[in-house]
Amino acid sequence: MHLPSFSSAAGFVPVAFFAFCMAAQGAPAFDNPLVRQRADPHVTLHTDGHYYFTATVPEYDRIELRRARTLGGLAQGQVKVVWKRHAAGPMSHHIWAPELHRIEGKWYLYFTASRADAIWDIRLYVLENGADDPFEGEWIERGQLNTGWESFSLDATTFALDGRRYLVWTQRPPARVKQVTAIYIASMDTPLSIAGPATLLSEPEYPWERVKHDVNEAPAVLVKNGRVFLTYSASATDANYALGMLTAPVGADLLDAKAWTKSARPVFASSAANGQYGPGHNAFTTTPDGRTDILVYHARNYRDIVGDPLKNPDRHTRAQSIAWRADGTPDFGVPVADAGQVAAKPLFRDPVSDGAADPVVIWNAARQRWWMFYTSRRANVPVVPAVEWVHGSPIGIAESADNGATWQYVGTAEIELPPELAGTAPTHWAPDIVRAPDGTHHMFLTVVPGVFADWKHPRRIVHLTSTDLRHWRHPRALALASDKVIDAAVVALPEGGWRMWYNNEADGKSVWYADSTDLADWRPGGRAIGDQAGEGPKVFRWRGSWWMITDVWKGLAVYRSQDALDWRRQAGTLLQAPGQGPDDGVIGGHPDVVVSGGRAFLFYFTHPGRTPGLEKRDGPEQRRSSIQVVELTEKEGVLSAERDAPTRINLVAP
Repeated sequence: MHLPSFSSAAGFVPVAFFAFCMAAQGAPAFDNPLVRQRADPHVTLHTDGHYYFTATVPEYDRIELRRARTLGGLAQGQVKVVWKRHAAGPMSHHIWAPELHRIEGKWYLYFTASRADAIWDIRLYVLENGADDPFEGEWIERGQLNTGWESFSLDATTFALDGRRYLVWTQRPPARVKQVTAIYIASMDTPLSIAGPATLLSEPEYPWERVKHDVNEAPAVLVKNGRVFLTYSASATDANYALGMLTAPVGADLLDAKAWTKSARPVFASSAANGQYGPGHNAFTTTPDGRTDILVYHARNYRDIVGDPLKNPDRHTRAQSIAWRADGTPDFGVPVADAGQVAAKPLFRDPVSDGAADPVVIWNAARQRWWMFYTSRRANVPVVPAVEWVHGSPIGIAESADNGATWQYVGTAEIELPPELAGTAPTHWAPDIVRAPDGTHHMFLTVVPGVFADWKHPRRIVHLTSTDLRHWRHPRALALASDKVIDAAVVALPEGGWRMWYNNEADGKSVWYADSTDLADWRPGGRAIGDQAGEGPKVFRWRGSWWMITDVWKGLAVYRSQDALDWRRQAGTLLQAPGQGPDDGVIGGHPDVVVSGGRAFLFYFTHPGRTPGLEKRDGPEQRRSSIQVVELTEKEGVLSAERDAPTRINLVAP
């Protein structure tokens, strides 16, 4: 591992997978996963301007090098297999964890291998290449790297400090009956050999290091702020895999175990909220200017693995910036969510009535897919008077199998309503859906008892339940502020219970709220927002605040609160200025917001045919509507949305 605090003999500088874009805070952002199905990653920027990458391939049978002129091009960059496993004998099985290093004018590949006839007789090996270009020349086998005793050993890395080079690796302690792996360090006299006895630095001692297996492995070194930080991976290679850390002063004798302090807790572990599991076997590097330190690692984007984790290929290479605390120690944070695919634009059009509006998005655990419920307005029916086309609407359902990037129509919700609520031709509008702790889903649906040519008729919010998200039963009209209420939005409160916001049309289309302990009985709470008429309130908690977004027919108004009671409006409106993408050249309306993986995605609908000059026409083109999505950003307490930027969406399964 080449460190950001000094240059190697060859004069090249280490570098991260820098994505050439910056996050809001100024730190580099990464298009994760960077390289799919590559574990144990290592990356180097050479003086020839190429990024060099190597990692464990899922077949465990070869060593690949990748290079590209840009970091974003590594996944599709030039690939060369520089070495293949032997047919038998040493180096014929379990080819793992290669690392590429430039030392004293030569290239070296340190890697792990075993024998096909004894697959767990794992040892350390080295390849050497004297060419300037590691894609050229001959890779010569320099044999096993002798550590002083014969036992299970793997994951070697090397670094230099103050003119002295060290080897750090993983090995089973001698004369140890129990299967355990530990971290060792020794000084090197050549790139192929160590100069003296090894020092045991760390072995599994805490419960989090001993889940399923007693493991300390995959050391990596970073020198910064006058200290040497050595991370390692612990426990089984499933979702329990995590990083620990040792620290020593730069001026200390690094071969003295007493110079090192071990963290009692993991410094980097799985994040269910971000959909990242088993982060580990990391490397360190920096941005090209050396200003930002980067953690490169592998992780899976799902928790449950079928079969042996070592036979699962889905450990993908990822990277993220490292923050530094005031005391000079690294803060790795948690694994960030995958960036995801670019969302389709428009995101969805209803293939039946072409009137999709008022979206709400929820995870369908049984299907393992995201579902979108929406008002299916009858936009393409033959000419009908006035506003009859927005009545008689069912609730449509679309499904996403790629975490929100594309959606397919799957039908309509089967909603059971008695005649006294639905009339003979019911109208269903603007559902909101939440999942209770017992797994039951609760829908809060606006119901109009018929198909009408005006807005003068009653409309109620009806509560229904479902166990499969398709069939909705046990309807109950809620007693709220008036008999003209629409557009419920329900959230769980952190102190327990639930709060609903809705549009009270009898009060000048202001937003009111109500509270419940069981999602069935609601206690009215009064007006929440009354500064401007609006509808379709959506409330969510994100980045330490409560937010409410409402449709004010000239874009979306944004309110902020610290207690979900006292709301302050943000200046301006979102999505008032027309976008440039397909079906997006008009204002955006009636939103949903999904907070996932630390990010917030705004789903909204448009009437694409209501462009300037055509707003007052009334035909199928002006009536049709499309669903769109854009990522929200927050800076200094203000929300914004760049609707013309590609939206890379990755909704994480809760």
